Amino acid sequence: MKSASVIVLNLNGKHLLEECLRGLKEQTHPDFETIVVDNASTDGSAEYLAREHPGVKLVRLAENRGFAGGNAQGLKSAEGRYVALLNNDAVPDAGWLAELTGAMEADRTVGICASRVVLYHRPEIMDSAGEDCVTSGHGVRRGSGEPAARHAEKRHVFGACAAAALYRREMIDEIGFLDRDFFFNCEDTDLNFRAQLAGWKCLYVPSAVVRHRVGATLAGMRDLAVYHSSRNGEFVWVKNMPAPLMLRFLHHKLIQEAASLAYHCVARGGLRPYLRGKLDALKALHGLMRKRREVQAHRKATTGQIRSVLTPIFGTRLVSAKLRQMICFRKRT
Repeated sequence: MKSASVIVLNLNGKHLLEECLRGLKEQTHPDFETIVVDNASTDGSAEYLAREHPGVKLVRLAENRGFAGGNAQGLKSAEGRYVALLNNDAVPDAGWLAELTGAMEADRTVGICASRVVLYHRPEIMDSAGEDCVTSGHGVRRGSGEPAARHAEKRHVFGACAAAALYRREMIDEIGFLDRDFFFNCEDTDLNFRAQLAGWKCLYVPSAVVRHRVGATLAGMRDLAVYHSSRNGEFVWVKNMPAPLMLRFLHHKLIQEAASLAYHCVARGGLRPYLRGKLDALKALHGLMRKRREVQAHRKATTGQIRSVLTPIFGTRLVSAKLRQMICFRKRT
């Protein structure tokens, strides 16, 4: 068995793959495999990989299964004790994987390690120092848009951004991996939440640095992103939020949705995909309740423990972070 498996998902990203894979070839970690899952690309990505990178394990899909489904398919080919996800628009420093695996090996209670993800062209600025989950059930990238120097200390966080993260196989075997029904968007928040409910910790490892071309894989997908954000936010809430906290923070949820509706309608003209997302979430409610029963049945963390790791929706830091993320999202879509 390999020490680690790195899964890189690709959809028409031939122009991004060379630098990403070069970064992986330069890793100091001695024992890992690279798996590229090609999500039915039409730009010759698969042929390029087979020709130029024969040492990479290539998984070719006949249809686009999204971020969740594509990575879940890649997991089936993974042999590592640890499983890393890396975006094709991300470039890891040479010590990235060694730092993540080392941190995880030092503490068996850690099921997820988050990378220090910085902007590709401005590495002094953060993209993600892990993920927070707010009391409305929405995930927010920690430190997004802030100076990277502010996030130089290792610490426990709610979860990791799946653009560059490491997962313990033992945890995956216990709670499952990315939920294919999400397709893309919020799937990492869902996995982070399930890990917290099951008692696993997430550690932010600032020495594991990745430069990220933020939004390079989302070009031209604005309405699709709005739809999945709208729908999948409900998936996370229904599947994971403990019932007492649903009641306690219902008004937070309503405020979040009102603000989101106003933003998508007024600022972005995305009313139709937003409402379609909510309708499809309602149609999926029966299946969501089945999943909720499964998730909650395996819960080890108390309601108080979950409450302690959620970020208040009215906090100044959260409001600032959301504003930065909305500005960034609008620029890249």
